[in-house]
Amino acid sequence: MNTKKSLLATLICMSCVPAHANEKAPKDADKKAKTETIVVRSNAHLLRSDLDSLISSTLIEREQLDMMQASSLGETLKFTPGIHANYYGPSSSRPIIRGLDGPRVKILQNGLAAGDASASAPDHQVSSEVSTATQIEVLRGPATLLHGSGAIGGVVNVIDERIPTKLSDEISGEVIGAFSTVDDAKDAAFSISGSSGNWAFYADGFAKDANETNIPVLAAHEEHDEHEEEDHDEHEEEGHDEHEESTRKVIENSQNRSDGFTLGTSYITDSFMMGFAFGSTSSKYGLVGHSHEEHEHEEEHEEEGHDEHADEMLPFVLTEQDRTQFNAKWFDLGNGIESISLKAVHVDYKLQEIEEGAVGTQITNKTDEVKLQLNHNWIEQWQGIVGVHIQNDSTTPVGAEANSPATKTNATAIFATQRRQLGAAQWHLGARIEQVDIKPTLTQANALSSIDFTPVSWAAGVDWAMTENQQLLVNLSHSQRALSASELFAFGEHLGTQTFDVGTYFNMGVVDGNATHQPTTQFNKLETEDANTLDIGWRYEGGDFVFATSAFYSRVNNYAYRERVVEGSGELPVYQYRQNDAKLYGGEVQFSYFFNEQLTFSSFVDYSQVQLTSGEDLPRIPPLRIKNTLNWEHMDWHYNVGVTTYAKQDKVGQFEEETDGYTLVDVGVYKHQNISVGQLKYFLKVNNLFDEEARVHSSFLKEQAPLPGVNVKLGVRWTF
Repeated sequence: MNTKKSLLATLICMSCVPAHANEKAPKDADKKAKTETIVVRSNAHLLRSDLDSLISSTLIEREQLDMMQASSLGETLKFTPGIHANYYGPSSSRPIIRGLDGPRVKILQNGLAAGDASASAPDHQVSSEVSTATQIEVLRGPATLLHGSGAIGGVVNVIDERIPTKLSDEISGEVIGAFSTVDDAKDAAFSISGSSGNWAFYADGFAKDANETNIPVLAAHEEHDEHEEEDHDEHEEEGHDEHEESTRKVIENSQNRSDGFTLGTSYITDSFMMGFAFGSTSSKYGLVGHSHEEHEHEEEHEEEGHDEHADEMLPFVLTEQDRTQFNAKWFDLGNGIESISLKAVHVDYKLQEIEEGAVGTQITNKTDEVKLQLNHNWIEQWQGIVGVHIQNDSTTPVGAEANSPATKTNATAIFATQRRQLGAAQWHLGARIEQVDIKPTLTQANALSSIDFTPVSWAAGVDWAMTENQQLLVNLSHSQRALSASELFAFGEHLGTQTFDVGTYFNMGVVDGNATHQPTTQFNKLETEDANTLDIGWRYEGGDFVFATSAFYSRVNNYAYRERVVEGSGELPVYQYRQNDAKLYGGEVQFSYFFNEQLTFSSFVDYSQVQLTSGEDLPRIPPLRIKNTLNWEHMDWHYNVGVTTYAKQDKVGQFEEETDGYTLVDVGVYKHQNISVGQLKYFLKVNNLFDEEARVHSSFLKEQAPLPGVNVKLGVRWTF
């Protein structure tokens, strides 16, 4: 960024914040209400946002999603305090919550498993679709116990209306269309719902099509270096066009397409509802960052038709998912039972990596999940939930990058939570016990056929309204997590991360330059990951401002992480999963100031760090971040300017390089217009206004896939 742009960004930074800035609460609102949402004053279309670091849940609603929505779930949520993304190109980006990602962050669809392969590898796309969602819920603390003990980082629940929960006399719905310049992306989605008698109906659909993503700088292409030096003289002229093509300012092979639909229906009465839904999605996206030997012998070709041939040779992913979901709920049953709900889902998921026109690797996953939950008030002055949760997963990888065995994982859990208002304080208690049985298909002699874990987790918290304007929240939790199949049994190349991975179950060795492995229970621990966490938050609401801060500290025994082994296996560095004790700490600070009825300034700072107790920093932890936004509303128009500064990350793990800091400037405008049938909302966003080079420290591919350059996104939503 040149001096003039830096000065302008600094001036904007003095008076700005995120696109989903906090809005002032109504002056006549109940000061003692336990929601942390700062509600808009008047017009329903204005953005809302939670001071989420102070509560166990953050709710992002449809109005916010219009301005926040990006090409993936991680990119959509990454400007929420405490949440970053492990950017793996525009198609694959998963949320990181307070420095934790992968299997420590559960992705749910309407409270049940997403059923995809994104937790096991960062180059796999999250299947949950944001464009048709009505809300996204982020849970931490006691609330996660309803969904699984493994969510030490948190839970992200994508909510839609595929199983209707209410009857309506009118047909309602929405249609959304958007276009982005950075990748020529065209997005469209619709949803429609209605009812007849006691039956309610729902349908939605979406389609996306994007080309390669433009970036401010030339992407790294290390795989071409050796070849270019070896045959430079012989092919200098012939290979010139190919070289030019490979050094365009784009993330190579980052194009993506996806589509899907959902149909749902419910039968609803005053005391009972039951519904079904079926949804199907498919996608095709390029694999960013893979090394490909085929490029080493691609010199002899005619210039005509080269682009088409090269595109055919680049690897890509095909995914298909069918999801069938069932919900039933009974109300007002008496005997202290407020309601009973039963949820079930069956997911068929298939991922294929296509290389040179053939399937190189295929992963199939079948998920069956049932959750029975009872809301009660059996104990005087307490409200409670008890439930049973069963989940069975069967994953079968085959092919060149099938670096984990076929595995069946069965988990059965019981859970309970309690809540009581005692004076000015509301107390929360929760506990969960699980039995997890993992059955791998291993071929080594004397290898185990199954491994069992029994995670036990509990949480306790208090929400204390100290005064009319002050609120203190304290959460203490103990969470145990069973290791995932990939953490336990991985052994093989993973070209998506450019590594050779070895699970905790194997004793790593190197013979003649090649990795070898033998089963062992002595080299590494095979124990649950145990986290003890204290989270403290304080919130103060003044006449024209709101201030909130929180801090957390977590001590994790048997923390599972990947450590690089000095010896190599072929051309890829070897990483061994290990378990050791670790500590996590950090927090968030948020501030909103309301100049008048139209102008609001908001800001947040977040920071997290993960270290072994020996003091060694672990890799790919997001740096300190500051985001400022200025929001101005005038009649039906809303404007915002946001500046996000990422600090340099110099607390790095072994063999990891530091990442320079950067500043991104975003602007947004949207307008509501009432029409004869419903309402139109127009929105325009400009992201990375100054085309700044930005590399995400938490990404395996920060060199090959920097963040997109300047992008203008235009969109319209018709609600009726």
